[in-house]
Amino acid sequence: MQKLGKQTIKFDYPPTILNTATIVGPKEADGPLAKYFDKCLEDEMWGEKSWEKAESKIIKETVNILVAKSGLPTEKIEYCFAGDLINQCISSTFGLRELNVPLYGIFGACSTFVEAIQLASVFIENGINYALCTASSHFCSAERQFRFPLELGNQRPPTAQWTVTACGALILSKEGNGPFVTHITSRKNCRYGNKRCK
Repeated sequence: MQKLGKQTIKFDYPPTILNTATIVGPKEADGPLAKYFDKCLEDEMWGEKSWEKAESKIIKETVNILVAKSGLPTEKIEYCFAGDLINQCISSTFGLRELNVPLYGIFGACSTFVEAIQLASVFIENGINYALCTASSHFCSAERQFRFPLELGNQRPPTAQWTVTACGALILSKEGNGPFVTHITSRKNCRYGNKRCK
């Protein structure tokens, strides 16, 4: 592993992406990428009593699809790096509790999945064989936490953001034919316009 500049790491033995899986909500399923997703949901609740429970189910089932596609026994997965948009990474924690794999709960908002891949890559470079990375969000639970709780019946302005209802997951491996994670670059933590951040 080599450090390049202040923010970038180059791997001597780049980890490979062994397999991937995705589940998306109905809005995402209406888009042009629908055929690339493993599962497209017909409703936001997916048979659960709350949006948060639905998100945990989405995480759990995405990982189940991933494990089935990879053919890798879960006992061989040494670490899991997972995150979501709910306080305490609660959707990930509940969704992955039956996996029985050491879990790092991470929160980077839109960068969560990439951060998971970066951290897992460092672990693999330093000796582990398999790591699972996953990140999720749910439009309805994110609205409740960050913006306009849907149960209040607020009118959303046309310019309002729309959080995706989806989960993506992958397994990184020490060995494989690629694609590889050859480099990682962390972000700078600075305010816009701060000259010291250049």
